[in-house]
Amino acid sequence: MTQEVDVNQDVQQRRAAREVVGEVEGRTCVLVDDMIDTGGTIVAAAELLVQRGAERVLCATTHGVFSGPAIDRIKNSVIEKVFVTNTLPLPPEKQIDKIEVLSVAAELPLPVFGD
Repeated sequence: MTQEVDVNQDVQQRRAAREVVGEVEGRTCVLVDDMIDTGGTIVAAAELLVQRGAERVLCATTHGVFSGPAIDRIKNSVIEKVFVTNTLPLPPEKQIDKIEVLSVAAELPLPVFGD
């Protein structure tokens, strides 16, 4: 069963999770987004899932921008782990235990020309 978090954009251009669709009580939930910038949306969605009874919240994203308050928000959130690809560099000061960087190198196609 797929669980979805409905996201609503407010007047100040911030995004906030406002509802959970489906049963999450006692489950591990995985939030997937194309990028995490300031972390506000993903952290709000994770908090809502836990409020609705989720046991664990994991996140996956392709591009970890992690600007402004993102690292502090993630560090202090209910999110257990954020899996992010290495499409953008993650500076040492932004490397925390909750963030695991995965290489996309293995996903690249073999060379088209020659060896």
